[in-house]
Amino acid sequence: MPPDRDQLLTVAEVLRITGFKSRTTLYRRARNGRFPCPCHIGAGKIRWRSGDVEDWLSSLQPRRY
Repeated sequence: MPPDRDQLLTVAEVLRITGFKSRTTLYRRARNGRFPCPCHIGAGKIRWRSGDVEDWLSSLQPRRY
């Protein structure tokens, strides 16, 4: 995870970090409130704050077998 919590991550970086396989899954989860919403930075560019993604990852419950 990037050390700067305010760093802006691209879709490809978020997919790599989270392990999601498609952009559709990422946007669907954001729309349903199950993933942080992206920031629109202009000119059709969308980015996620690394701190938001990091917080989401740390909030996941470990799976017990």
